[in-house]
Amino acid sequence: MRRSQSSFPALILTLLALGGFGALVMYKAPSQPLLQPVVPTEVLPATSGNSWQEVLQAGFGDNSTPLPTVAIPTEAFVAPTLVSSGDTNAIPLGPSEIEVNPFATATPFSPSTPTLPPPTAAVVSTGAPVTAQAVTRQPVAWQPPPLVAPLSRDALGRDHYWFQRPVDSDATNYGLFYYPFGSDGPNEENVWRIHHGIDMPNPVGQTVRAAGSGTVIWAGDGVYQNSPSYGTVVVIEHDFGYRGEPLYTIYAHLSAALVPRGVYVNAGDVIALVGETGLVSGPHVHFEVRVNDNHYRSTYNPVLWMVPYVGHGVIAGRVVDAFGDLVSDADVTVKRWSTGLIHDTTTTYVLQDNELDVRSDPVWGENFVVGDVPVGRYEIIANIRGERVSKIIDVYEGTTAFVEISPVQPATAQPVDNDE
Repeated sequence: MRRSQSSFPALILTLLALGGFGALVMYKAPSQPLLQPVVPTEVLPATSGNSWQEVLQAGFGDNSTPLPTVAIPTEAFVAPTLVSSGDTNAIPLGPSEIEVNPFATATPFSPSTPTLPPPTAAVVSTGAPVTAQAVTRQPVAWQPPPLVAPLSRDALGRDHYWFQRPVDSDATNYGLFYYPFGSDGPNEENVWRIHHGIDMPNPVGQTVRAAGSGTVIWAGDGVYQNSPSYGTVVVIEHDFGYRGEPLYTIYAHLSAALVPRGVYVNAGDVIALVGETGLVSGPHVHFEVRVNDNHYRSTYNPVLWMVPYVGHGVIAGRVVDAFGDLVSDADVTVKRWSTGLIHDTTTTYVLQDNELDVRSDPVWGENFVVGDVPVGRYEIIANIRGERVSKIIDVYEGTTAFVEISPVQPATAQPVDNDE
């Protein structure tokens, strides 16, 4: 009995110790469970506007070989300005108090007085009144810019575009299509004299310039070379030639010659003003090119000597009959191959077999020329005594495209043997 009573208190003490330990563990335990379920959440996009910048800022590629670069300016561009003076006590000077540079060559401009480029010599009095001054007029239409003379782009050296145009691009600086070189005019019933040059119609007073450098050997009015039809004329013998022969240019029907005989002029110098003196139907400048000697019989087609427009070329050709002889006064049509539209029409030279005939070019031997043709492919159609014949050619900038057109050769009749 005594032994059972002594073991009971020990059991109670053990249970009390275990209970206290459990309470202590419960007190120290976290309030959240150790394992929580994973709940999917929405992924928000990056807030940076340029992720590549972040990559580069992180040093990506620092160990690679750098490429050569150009420094990029980091400061805003500021246009340079002149530093103004803060002096408000400046005293204005009168025109007479301003020092003039004695070596200055500029000419004061007066907006109320039309001015011409300075001539190369004193103006010569011609006695021909100028009825209008149009040299400072606003251009109505501009022509394409001409190429720069002298020019020869032909691979065989056949071209000789030595001269610039005698009239500016803000005026008519091409020849009349209905009265080309070597023709007798558009009217078959009322023919004109055979044309030994080209006509550029412009108002009286339009500037005329030297087509090339040389010496003026004639300037003024009167009867030039026994012909009253030229009116007031300027003639230049150029300081360059062709194949050892001298070259001359003629400018006729002028209202005034602005250079005297004997003066030297450069290409582009103002030499005269357009007029309507002599035998004319309206104001224009008649332009001729002469080779070898200064005679009427030595004129050549100016279109083959005057530089074409930029992006244009020239067509020259021969229209011959079945025997190879040049056909006179034949119609020639130039049709654009890409569109089928007619670009231009002309006629072959009118040849009369006398000393007043025009001359074919010493290189090309042509009897028709069409100038200022845009580059491209063309069909050239000729009417040879009622037969239509055509050929295709290509036109290149600044060069002459040459074509010869002849009728189709008929088959030769063979003898018939009647014994068979």
